[in-house]
Amino acid sequence: LNLTSRLEYSMQPLRMEKVYPVELARQVVCEFLDSGLGEQYEIEFSADQESESSPILGDEALLKRALGNLIQNSIVHNPQGCRIAVSVLCGDAGIMVETADDGAGVSAEKLEELTTGNRRLESTDEKLNLRHGLGILLVRQIMEAHKGTMTMESEPQKGFKTVMTFPSFII
Repeated sequence: LNLTSRLEYSMQPLRMEKVYPVELARQVVCEFLDSGLGEQYEIEFSADQESESSPILGDEALLKRALGNLIQNSIVHNPQGCRIAVSVLCGDAGIMVETADDGAGVSAEKLEELTTGNRRLESTDEKLNLRHGLGILLVRQIMEAHKGTMTMESEPQKGFKTVMTFPSFII
């Protein structure tokens, strides 16, 4: 919550440096795999060849936090388990880091709430009494601070996908 407030009011100093998204994503995925992740979860990582040597300009700690939040969301909101895919790809719009799961997903209404930026949202599973939204808000703010964009796709029982797109860094 503190980081969210600091980012909202531009009080978080950014430590901008050349960051390689493929290496960053590998590190975050490895941290989850090494943390004793339950057997009901599978995390896959992939990257296209072009993205291997494509840097972005960013604050490495904040970018790790953003990707970590997205992976953690897949875990928290799918207690029965799911497969999580993290991909880094180069495209016309820049470098994309995708996080997708094949879990419970959210309704079109909840997806709209997440997209429009409400700070706290109810869970799609009332029995779990989970809250949605603050982690997504933080990721959105981190993307804005990096002049990037974030898109989300989801359908109930068909998973949740988030794409963070960063402008290419010209060396």
